[in-house]
Amino acid sequence: MSKFTKLDAIRKHLRLIPPPEPHAPARKPAPAPATSKRVQKNLSILESDAERLKALAKRDGISQAQLISAALDAYASDGVD
Repeated sequence: MSKFTKLDAIRKHLRLIPPPEPHAPARKPAPAPATSKRVQKNLSILESDAERLKALAKRDGISQAQLISAALDAYASDGVD
C-alpha cells in the first residue's frame, strides 16, 4: 500500500459520521433567537444568585440571558414600574 493510498484511507475513515446513539434523550428545540440589538452589561450579583441563575437556566434549557429576560417580563407584568 503506497503512502497516498494510506492517506486516502485515513481521510475516508475520518470523514465517517458516527450514527447517533439510540438511547440519547431527545433535546428540546432551541428557542428562536432574539432579533433586537444586543448589549453587554456587567452585573454584580451574589455568588449564590449566580448559581441559582445557572441552575434554573440549565433546568429550563435556555440561556441565562433568556431567563433574565423572562424574569423581567414577569416582573413587569405584575404592574411594577
